[in-house]
Amino acid sequence: MDAVGETIGDSAVRMTKPPGAYRHGDLRNALIAAATELTVRRGGPDFTLREIASLTGVRHAAVYRHFASKGALLEEIARLGVQALKARLDKDKPAPPGERLEAIAGSYLAFAVSRPGEYRVMAQEGGASPAQYRALLDMMSEPIAAAQSAGVLCRDISPDMLARLWWAELHGLAMLALSAAMQSSELDECVRAVSRIWRRDLTKLQN
Repeated sequence: MDAVGETIGDSAVRMTKPPGAYRHGDLRNALIAAATELTVRRGGPDFTLREIASLTGVRHAAVYRHFASKGALLEEIARLGVQALKARLDKDKPAPPGERLEAIAGSYLAFAVSRPGEYRVMAQEGGASPAQYRALLDMMSEPIAAAQSAGVLCRDISPDMLARLWWAELHGLAMLALSAAMQSSELDECVRAVSRIWRRDLTKLQN
């Protein structure tokens, strides 16, 4: 049976069992949804598994049938977030290496703004495992390497190092937007400016 929503507490969505239902229906995904919602509401994963159980309308012990700990729940949110981001970036149409970097940057920031709960967990709040962080870095290093091969970026710095610097820049912009220090409407302009700066300055380093 499908879960139904109810507004409670700090306006988080409560996913509960329909009256009289024996099973929740899809408790695993309901737990993930509740945890992601609270992460958005509170600006980080500041919750307990007991709270998540209450929000989903089940006993505390039921949570442990799906997640052994809060860390395990956060790791799954991060894994799904990385997976969704990769799928989004893979949809970017092929373009010249420099333009592709700009397209990927735009898609990355759009993902962060549109899915803030998942983004905070996967990129800031320790939910991602080393493997997930590596997957995020690989999303950056592959187009960086292609840009280097095309002569758009300098070649005397490793793709991995440039990817870390690029990722750090995009993450900083994303967090500024999520903390309301920057309007999301300003991100497109920032992406274009950052892309121009990188392509100009890093090419100069090669000369």
